[in-house]
Amino acid sequence: MNIVGFLNSKGGVGKSTLCAAIAVRAAQENRRVCIVDLDPQESVADWWRRRGQPDNPTLFKGADRASDAVEALALDGWDWVFLDGPPGSLIVTDDAIRASNFVAVPMRASGLDLLASQDAVRLCQDAGVGYMVVLNACQSRSRDKLVEAARSILFSNQVPIADATITQRIAFVTAMTTGKTGAEKDNAAAEEIEALWKEIKSATLKGVRAKAKKEAAR
Repeated sequence: MNIVGFLNSKGGVGKSTLCAAIAVRAAQENRRVCIVDLDPQESVADWWRRRGQPDNPTLFKGADRASDAVEALALDGWDWVFLDGPPGSLIVTDDAIRASNFVAVPMRASGLDLLASQDAVRLCQDAGVGYMVVLNACQSRSRDKLVEAARSILFSNQVPIADATITQRIAFVTAMTTGKTGAEKDNAAAEEIEALWKEIKSATLKGVRAKAKKEAAR
């Protein structure tokens, strides 16, 4: 069971939108996928209901902590479990990070987001869990300048950054209200999600293999 967290205590960075899009993309590979909604706002749960409550990806909710949800799902044969974290709570975020094999930290390319996302980055580093920052909802007209500035700051602080950049698109917003994802509504959005999925999948599987090898050597 591969567990990926979309986690950042900073709100409004697009955790739910990216979590839903990547979960749908994983399910398209005929893998059993479950989304754990840890957010009291239940954005992903609402999206899932609008989608028609499908079996794949399916939804798990009701757990206050990711570790409890992961324990409950452990024997159900899931290929991928995606955690949609809440804003605000560092305790819940830390628990979700420690329950994950890999963490995507969505943030916008702004100074305030860079500062506010430091907590999630620090928690990942303290937990020793693989992670990368995902620059999300980037303005297309100023994309190069703002994104490159954010990348430069993150790089100088040795923070891993996804090569894929997610542009702010109407499709990402409107699709969620109809139970779809931006990638299912817009070709350009689909290309961005495909690139991000490839990075997340590769990094997660690499980390899982490395952990298994390390444990086998003990």
